[in-house]
Amino acid sequence: MHGGATIFIPANTWIAVTNIGTDAISAVFIFSAPGFEDFMRAESARDGEKILPLSKAEDADIMKKHAHAVIYEAP
Repeated sequence: MHGGATIFIPANTWIAVTNIGTDAISAVFIFSAPGFEDFMRAESARDGEKILPLSKAEDADIMKKHAHAVIYEAP
C-alpha cells in the first residue's frame, strides 16, 4: 500500500492494520450496504491493470445489477 490508497474489503472479512513506517497514519472505515463491495469491484480495475473508462451503457448495466446496494443520484 501507499499513501492515499483505498482498499475495498469484502463483508465478513477479519482485518488488522499495522503501521510499519515512522509516519503517523490515518484510517477511515466506511460500512456500506450489503453487496456494495461487489458493485465497487465491478466498477474498478484490479491492482496493476490499466484503468479504462466504462461506457455509459456498461456503467448503467453495473448500476442496474447492483441497484440494491447503491444509492445513486445523478448530478
